[in-house]
Amino acid sequence: GHAALGSGVLLGEVDQARKLFHGPEVLLDAFRSAVPDLEPAEIRTLLAKFALKADHVTRPASTLSPGERTRAALALLQGRGVNLLVLDEPTNHLDLPAIEQLESALDAYEGTLLLVTHDRRMLNAVSVTRRLEVTNGKVTEAPA
Repeated sequence: GHAALGSGVLLGEVDQARKLFHGPEVLLDAFRSAVPDLEPAEIRTLLAKFALKADHVTRPASTLSPGERTRAALALLQGRGVNLLVLDEPTNHLDLPAIEQLESALDAYEGTLLLVTHDRRMLNAVSVTRRLEVTNGKVTEAPA
């Protein structure tokens, strides 16, 4: 088949491998290249909301832990103002307070969410209009 995104759709993705912030440039520069319209002070404030403080912002992105890369990727989605989220195992490498904050944010999210997770707690915490389950290679619709 064929699928196309509408002209008003702004896609944001957090992949399972967290490939986004792996390079040698410092986090602030890597983030700024992804959202050039934001000023450095705005980027620092946004990253701080995701528990990435001054010492994280000035480090090479490649030195971030998987959890720190996840938080930076989630901050980037907010900074870009996406309206279609594709999240692949977003709770991997996050501590419980970060997971709870993410669950709360996703439950309040008004855009379209494609969430891939094995985290049953997250599935129960996030309200959805449609749920598909994949079991033994077969896709079935489950109660939302």
